[in-house]
Amino acid sequence: MGMMKNYLLNLLSLCSDEQFGQDAVEWAIVSGRLKLTYDLEKDLCLIMGPPGQPETGQYPALVEAYQRIAQQNQELLLESYQPLLEELNRTLPLAV
Repeated sequence: MGMMKNYLLNLLSLCSDEQFGQDAVEWAIVSGRLKLTYDLEKDLCLIMGPPGQPETGQYPALVEAYQRIAQQNQELLLESYQPLLEELNRTLPLAV
């Protein structure tokens, strides 16, 4: 288990210096959108494209898909808070 964890951490750090990019790649792996071979060079080429050919990699599409999912989840979360916010904002009489 430790070797797999180290592999994934190394792969994520090589794919992006930014947390958001790493989160996008991790999401793609966990959600099954990206199947790893556990060969670092092959997986990097699959995600980022071969050296000199970044346009053939899946990274931009993965980031876009992750952004859409994150936005949808944020909207659903805000929507779920609506009844609570309405209750908190309801005017209550100060004295009875």
